[in-house]
Amino acid sequence: MRYLTIHCAATTASMDIGVDEIRQWHLARGFRDVGYHYVIRRDGTLERGRPESQTGAHVGGYNTGNIGVCMAGGVKDDGETPEDNFTAAQWSALDALLTDLHERYPEALIMGHNGFPGHESRGCPCFDWRAYRDALHNEHWSDKPAEWDGHWIEEVDFIT
Repeated sequence: MRYLTIHCAATTASMDIGVDEIRQWHLARGFRDVGYHYVIRRDGTLERGRPESQTGAHVGGYNTGNIGVCMAGGVKDDGETPEDNFTAAQWSALDALLTDLHERYPEALIMGHNGFPGHESRGCPCFDWRAYRDALHNEHWSDKPAEWDGHWIEEVDFIT
């Protein structure tokens, strides 16, 4: 696995959606299934989407070797403006899931959707995923992430 990518559902804080709802949205857009491997509901419930063994559909051009994790929420009540409106239960579930995935795929880079080239203008995941990733490495895990600037991803992809 090369990437563990965090997304938001671009839903308001009052919308408690999960895999079933997102699957319907994705099927309506022509996907063959829900694009994410995991979805975290507002109450912190972790739901499985696509099996990890199947390529997801969540970061155009970068889906191979990439596990997609989506948290319900991410926009203000206007339905458009990005907002970090995730619950404590969601953060706890995300911490636990990423810790598990990191143990199984220690070389995988934790990314936010808007961290990939061509996706920078997206608000998703609607929080500072770099600071979050670094805190996981520095405060919870024993390893440290590499330092990345600009479009480091081309260099990483060239090496791997």
